[in-house]
Amino acid sequence: MDKIEQKPTTLMIADDHKLFAEGLSAILSEQPDFKIIGMASNGKEILHLLNHQIPDILILDLNMPVLDGEIAAEKVRQLFPSVKIMVLSMYYTVKLAAKLESIGVKAFVQKDTDAETLFRIISDLQLGEKYFQKIKSDVQPSVFNDGDHFQKSHNLTAREMEILKLISEDYSSQQIAQKLFIALNTVDTHRKNMAQKLNVTGKAGLLKFALENKLR
Repeated sequence: MDKIEQKPTTLMIADDHKLFAEGLSAILSEQPDFKIIGMASNGKEILHLLNHQIPDILILDLNMPVLDGEIAAEKVRQLFPSVKIMVLSMYYTVKLAAKLESIGVKAFVQKDTDAETLFRIISDLQLGEKYFQKIKSDVQPSVFNDGDHFQKSHNLTAREMEILKLISEDYSSQQIAQKLFIALNTVDTHRKNMAQKLNVTGKAGLLKFALENKLR
């Protein structure tokens, strides 16, 4: 009896960081079990693509222009309920994970997850599983466990929160730029804006603020 050939899992990627999206697409395309059928740079674009072709899984960033990932996820669940949504983001909190799960998102994964783990999660999603990374209970309480309130109270954007967290982990501007796939001068601009909003001076002031607020 001839072996039935299994169709690859079809994927779409929505992420406004072009280098990251292209890198992710290249890595996933190397796997015979996965097939990229569309890419978008914001939530509005992904909704347009979904009107023409439906993937098995949508890999979605949260922090995007025009229409952010959280709103896009809600709309995708309403309009295209068969699509399984994986949110891939640097910004991860227990509160946000719970909200995304309530929307119907099937997986919430941090961007620094290794490739092999990502492949396994995608395969598990296709089999009907869910995946939400856990924040260890023995980690010191952090404002990132209630990031929405902290972000709003200090008038910070989601991107600034990402960068502030990396600063708290003692990443340099160059390392942050590489990790987030953004330009070095963009990181520096965010640093200056945060310093002004938080009323601190320079990298040392941001790091001190992060440590005092238990962001590490």
